[in-house]
Amino acid sequence: MGRMMPRWVWSRSARVLLLLILLVAGLSRSPSPTDAQTSPLVLAFYYAWFDMTTWESGQVADQPLQPYASADPAVIERHVAQAQRAGIDAFVQSWYGPVETNNQTETNFRLLLDVAAARGFRAAVDFEVYSPFFASEEDVIAALRYLLTVHARHPAYLRLDGKPVIFFWKQQRFSVNRWAAIRAQVDPRRESIWIAEGAALEDLAVFDGLHLYNIAWSRDFAATASRWSARVRRAIEAYGAYKYWVATVMPGWDDTRIPDRADSYVRERRGGAFYRETWQAAIASAPDMIVITSFNEWLEGSMIEPSVTYGDLYLELTALYAAEYKTGVYGSAPPPEAVPPSPVPTAPPTRAPAAPVLSAQSGVVASPTVPRPPAPTATLAPTATATPTPVPSPIPTLLPTAISLRPPGDAEGGEAAGRGEQERMASSLSSPPAGRSVEVRFVLTGAFSAALLLLTLWAFWWGREPGSR
Repeated sequence: MGRMMPRWVWSRSARVLLLLILLVAGLSRSPSPTDAQTSPLVLAFYYAWFDMTTWESGQVADQPLQPYASADPAVIERHVAQAQRAGIDAFVQSWYGPVETNNQTETNFRLLLDVAAARGFRAAVDFEVYSPFFASEEDVIAALRYLLTVHARHPAYLRLDGKPVIFFWKQQRFSVNRWAAIRAQVDPRRESIWIAEGAALEDLAVFDGLHLYNIAWSRDFAATASRWSARVRRAIEAYGAYKYWVATVMPGWDDTRIPDRADSYVRERRGGAFYRETWQAAIASAPDMIVITSFNEWLEGSMIEPSVTYGDLYLELTALYAAEYKTGVYGSAPPPEAVPPSPVPTAPPTRAPAAPVLSAQSGVVASPTVPRPPAPTATLAPTATATPTPVPSPIPTLLPTAISLRPPGDAEGGEAAGRGEQERMASSLSSPPAGRSVEVRFVLTGAFSAALLLLTLWAFWWGREPGSR
């Protein structure tokens, strides 16, 4: 019988083997939904640019129970309290950048963060790429740097998996290549989560997730949510990194009172049935987050804030479905907490209002005393943007090659656009070439595995007793 191998040899070999096992496990591990999300979140788009003239403008289909000015801290307190009772975790507020002069979105977002911190609530930014304060790409870069170094460090700023979350509106202003260069300057280590809007799946080469702001055009909410969820999930494999699917729910839509808006339309609320259907479809799509369009976009008729016509109906429905989404048990939500009734406002004054100034985003009336700069013409009346068949385009070498994420034969492409943009089912759009694979195979994985196997064998041979080599 040969001598037993010295203990030091076994110890050394065991250490080497353990290290190699850990390396193999780390290299072969692929992103999964459990990596990306710790608990379900319900968000709501929030607008902080209203004043008392808004409710006299004739551009809103309904009236809030309490007309208000967005800059009033008591109003922000009330909105946060209402959102919390309805199961909403955070507001995503439209933001024009850090300029303070004539920019309520900055000053009111600071108030929102402080109120949220005091109440255990959260807030994030919907970054308005066509802000009237962003004249150039350099302005966008400066605003993103400010956002990440100032607001994102506030204790109430929304974080997911430890990273601050930023939503983007109209990121189509810049190409994917330009966005890659922008992110390389402001967030090279990907220490924040960027959520794009719209149907351009190639944006996921740079952005970390996708949402559709407006789904009112859809005639089948369940099918729409399921398709887009699948497309975002395929992007995980395509780009080798986790991508977040943010499903949208909304109570209805009516932007017909906004002057000069092209393709305006109405989707009736049907006594809450529209909202219920979008919630059920969103939950069934297994999203990472759900976002409500909107808490208070009154000029587009997508608000759930208590109103003269509907009272607290939509806050109550939100509480019901938010609880079901978070518990994962349909029908398990307790009755929603009653929201204290608010006084019904008196009839608005009959005096003629001052000529309104429309915002870049949605025709919001600006305060005469704090006028906003005129918005870029292109955003006052957005046109429907069909989703083209993705064509590979040059991407910086630091990014994976852009590919189609739609399966062969999927001719439905033109979904989702944005505020006021009604997309038709784009049957006229051609499908990707048949047989085109959506998988990206990482060839280096096999090479690494083979090299590690050889290294393991060598480690055991090296760890043998010297005399037996």
